[in-house]
Amino acid sequence: MGQGIFITGTDTDIGKTVVTAGLTAALSQQGYDLGVMKPFQSGAFKEDDRLLAPDIEFILQHISLDADYDLMNPIRLQPPLAPSVAAKEEGVKIDLNQIMSAYQQLQEEYQGLVVEGAGGLMVPLAEDFLIPDLVMRLDLPVIIVARPNLGTINHTVLTVKAARQLGLDVLGVIINGYPKEAGVAEETNPDIISDLAEVPILGIMPYIEEMEQVDLGKIVADSVDLEIIIDSVELKY
Repeated sequence: MGQGIFITGTDTDIGKTVVTAGLTAALSQQGYDLGVMKPFQSGAFKEDDRLLAPDIEFILQHISLDADYDLMNPIRLQPPLAPSVAAKEEGVKIDLNQIMSAYQQLQEEYQGLVVEGAGGLMVPLAEDFLIPDLVMRLDLPVIIVARPNLGTINHTVLTVKAARQLGLDVLGVIINGYPKEAGVAEETNPDIISDLAEVPILGIMPYIEEMEQVDLGKIVADSVDLEIIIDSVELKY
């Protein structure tokens, strides 16, 4: 359907939004006109009688985007639950056509999109509709965001294998939140994940303490192999 990348993770709170903002900023700094989409946001909050998406708000703090807010985030739900459960709690029926319409409009505005999922790979978005179903509709390659520490081998390898079995194109893994003082697990996990899952480690991003005061684009440019991403999704100026 278009050019771009889909960002998913091995779990919730894994740093998908940080990677989404950083990749968009880094590629924009190289001259690519990319937009961002967060199709589903649960845990939305009210401000001045307007419902806002915390992930979009974070992204807008780090990169200037002119797209309509409701296109970037068509579905906003307040309960901090899986989108399908949050929608049921609020009595909202998810309209998948709304998602696809927003996606198509954004594709017309930008060279490509960085699309962020919700939670991990197998999160239910609507009735009988999971993250992989959305990815297949959008026809985008997937980057999996993983944590660096003990336990990430299991979570990451399972996520990669499940994604491939479901027919998704896994571009690679970005490990996020790598500590300054790494232990044996953190030092060895990337190579083990790459070997077991037969997947490239696209980059290792450091743990960031003061998120508001950093240039995420520069951090991603210094930490992630952007050329692999550019070549794989055929981004063009």
